[in-house]
Amino acid sequence: MRPNIPSNLRPAPREGETKVESGYFSQAAFALSLIAGLLLGLSITRIQGPLPRGNAEPWQLRAEDRQHYMIAIALEHENSGDTQRALAKLIALRPLQDPWSALAAGACELGSRGYLRNPSGIRALRSAVSLYTSQGRAGCAEQLLPPEATESADATQAAPAPLAAPVSDESRPTPLPTKRPLRQTFVATPTRHLAAPGADERSFAVLSVRSFCDLARPALIEVHVVDYIGRGIPGQPIRVRWGNQEDLFFSGLKVEYGDSYADFQMAPDIDYAIEMAGARDPSASSLRTGDCYTDNRRGLKSYRITFVET
Repeated sequence: MRPNIPSNLRPAPREGETKVESGYFSQAAFALSLIAGLLLGLSITRIQGPLPRGNAEPWQLRAEDRQHYMIAIALEHENSGDTQRALAKLIALRPLQDPWSALAAGACELGSRGYLRNPSGIRALRSAVSLYTSQGRAGCAEQLLPPEATESADATQAAPAPLAAPVSDESRPTPLPTKRPLRQTFVATPTRHLAAPGADERSFAVLSVRSFCDLARPALIEVHVVDYIGRGIPGQPIRVRWGNQEDLFFSGLKVEYGDSYADFQMAPDIDYAIEMAGARDPSASSLRTGDCYTDNRRGLKSYRITFVET
């Protein structure tokens, strides 16, 4: 029988007999690492800001881009006359006031920031004023506009002969078109060299012109307008010319395809030229659809043009 030895007189356990709570230290280290990672992630997010979204909804645009988007809506309305479509696009911006008053406020803000320093800026702001005043709204933009007689005659000067850009082939699917050619019976408008609103602040160059073959989307001119790091720029006017006619369409109006996107539907046997505001090489010309083949099936050739801000 072992004697009953008081606990205070028992010898200390040998090193091998010492119990170590191995789980405690690993769990504590994991918890500390997790907290440190969360703090590091939050600090990086606060410093660098959120990553940009490629396909933002109109109401998610920055304040300045929303104002340019509203001007693009007014310019489109000037060409189409579709007030309900313009209203729907203004509502999509989720303004804090009624859409027409928001347009008046945006035009006033742009007019106060040097938007009127060039003829196309004056024309764009005049389109916005015409639209919101037709709906019974008023703002400061109408007071900022110069008399029409003082506008520069440069806005009606003929454009220089278009410069052809090299065309390469590619194969990628294309979204639905947003604009179709005007009927040939329309009265021709004077050819003008397009300058974007605020063109003294933004200029563009032709980055690439490529042909592609998509059986589901034939005879399409697809345009992308991006800044120097590839982000889409909404609300930029693009001019298409064919024969003695021309039309305008705008980037970013089909927001489901991104801020950069715009397109135009071609008709057979017609040469088209695409111009962008302030571009050093302002044209991609002689764009004509024709037969193309993919998977041994015949379709109609399309084009993809990219303009980059310089």
